[in-house]
Amino acid sequence: MSNLQIALGLQSAALSILWLLLLGLTETQPLVLVSLPLLTVVRLWSPRGLKPKGLKQRKFRQRGLKQKQHVWTNAVALTLSVLLLILMPLDDRSNWLANCSNLLWLFTGLKLLEMHERAAIRRNGLLLLIAIGIASIFTSNLGSSLLQAAASLLAVSSLLALEMGAASHLELIRRTWLLVGVSLPLMVAMFLLTPRLRPLWHLQTNRGLTGLSDQLDPGSIATLARSNATVMGLQFEGMAAPPAAERYWRVMALSRFDGRRWSASPSQDPLVTGAPVKAATSQPQLLVMLEPTNLDRLPWQGRGLPWPVSIRRNQRGELRIQEPLHQRSLYKLISAGTDAPQPWRELLPKPSDLALPTDLNPRLLKLGRQWQQLAEPEQRLQAARHWFGMQGFRYTLAPGRLPKTNALDAFLFETRAGFCEHYAASFSALMRAANVPARVVVGYQGGEWIKPLAGKGNLVVSQADAHAWSEVWLPGEGWSRVDPTAWVAPSRTTQNLYNSLAAAGSRADQGLLRLTPSWLQWMKGQWQGLDLRWHIWVMQFDQAHQEALLWQLFGNDYRRWQGAFLMGSTLLMLVPGLLVLQWLKPNKRDPLRRELDRCLNHLGVRQPQGQSLEACLQQLKQNRPDLADPLEQLTQSYLRQRFDPEADIANQRHLRSSLQTLRRVQPPRDQRQ
Repeated sequence: MSNLQIALGLQSAALSILWLLLLGLTETQPLVLVSLPLLTVVRLWSPRGLKPKGLKQRKFRQRGLKQKQHVWTNAVALTLSVLLLILMPLDDRSNWLANCSNLLWLFTGLKLLEMHERAAIRRNGLLLLIAIGIASIFTSNLGSSLLQAAASLLAVSSLLALEMGAASHLELIRRTWLLVGVSLPLMVAMFLLTPRLRPLWHLQTNRGLTGLSDQLDPGSIATLARSNATVMGLQFEGMAAPPAAERYWRVMALSRFDGRRWSASPSQDPLVTGAPVKAATSQPQLLVMLEPTNLDRLPWQGRGLPWPVSIRRNQRGELRIQEPLHQRSLYKLISAGTDAPQPWRELLPKPSDLALPTDLNPRLLKLGRQWQQLAEPEQRLQAARHWFGMQGFRYTLAPGRLPKTNALDAFLFETRAGFCEHYAASFSALMRAANVPARVVVGYQGGEWIKPLAGKGNLVVSQADAHAWSEVWLPGEGWSRVDPTAWVAPSRTTQNLYNSLAAAGSRADQGLLRLTPSWLQWMKGQWQGLDLRWHIWVMQFDQAHQEALLWQLFGNDYRRWQGAFLMGSTLLMLVPGLLVLQWLKPNKRDPLRRELDRCLNHLGVRQPQGQSLEACLQQLKQNRPDLADPLEQLTQSYLRQRFDPEADIANQRHLRSSLQTLRRVQPPRDQRQ
């Protein structure tokens, strides 16, 4: 196999890995996903069928076949490009980067079809590296990063194969890893020390997932909980994880009620901003890596200082951001102590927190008004708890559909089977009927604790942990959490959804969940832990994290030493890198030429300067007619190895065999003396 064929094979493999990476991107057009594997197969098949043998076929390829290939290659490229432009949503200007990226990925695959020369293969290798770098803009998880590294390594190996000539595969692998080993320390130093600028713009992608909504309908969370998609990963730094029963991650407070549906009221002014930079690096904190979401609110426990400072806390105890997250993001919750005040809990209720339609759910209204006769709100709360415990309610994922009118009446007094949103919605309405301010809170409860093989554990929350509960206003306590689901299914707050359904006697509902084998779940948890650390340590290493690291290393004068340390480490690591590059540089006097010179010296021939090899060997044939055939074979093999781009390792072995044969010939008498 020639060096050109090795380079083509490596670039085809890199393109295949790029295709695997593009499979996970919602921005990739279907035409690109279909075309890239087909183009790779055609490229791998075509070199064998188009390989010329002999001078006539070589001329035929150069004059006729090559022109025909360019014609049909350009026709295919034009056809696919027109189809891609037709399918692209060009009217949406926010997708311009995704559209241009799809064109680049498609052209990278098409370029493989017309590569017949060394320069074209070299250009396509550089184009592959650009295409891989563009793909990294749209995804940042650990799996995609590993695919990007593998594809880049193959592309670099193809470029190195072009410069090495017909070398063994082991030699190519050795030199590739040597080049990577020399480059990695320099990459790490520049990654840690190069000054980081704030992003000039933010990429808008289509990776938002369907999750919680700002409206709560009966059955909405039950449908969402059937998915096991990851919502967020949490890592506790300098603090212990809360017990399972206290893992409530509030997202949104719903205070509007129309008799069936709870929804969010208009946004209110924020209370306070987030924590300063120094507090975000020196105090106990909770790191949250949140997946893309369709909401402009972030999960939290209701206490702590959010960081970065762009996150705001409003009067309903929500963490607000400017716009929904379209890509994975990291934020922190700085611990302010368990006794720290929580201003949003102390705010007095508003009249809207008691609003209740009087023409719907008459039985609910009647029951709530009976509890109004109790003097204290705490007594009304206890009456509701006792009532829910005595009515035989059932916790289920499939409660059936409720009527459009008086839906909560049908649930409380007829079906008595529901999921968390049924209990939270009906209990909050009952409390308002009993003249106790109440609202519904949606978020997540629980999470799976992942203990990695090495390092700290982390908590992973999925859509199956989606939950709804209530908050009521109690004098002297403020807004207090009440979870009526726990009255019906106590195991819901201490176990995962699958086990809590079994504990509540709803084993039939377990079949509605996507259950994975235990070994696969363990592997998934380990991978999620690695992915979380990758995102925290690498992908989120921004200007604030760099300043915090340098402040720990150099103190308050870190800015003074940052540039000097960067220059010193760069120069220190460039020296071995340049030496390796010089060693990898192709030698004009290659090893085969040196072996040939030693063979000629053995036979007593010295090639004068300016004399061609053919003339030198022709003179040797005249002096040694018995070596005419071996010398002719040696001449042809050497010229093919030096000047034919399709020379392979088999020809190199044949050349070495010819040299060994001639070296076993007796030298001239004068040289033996």
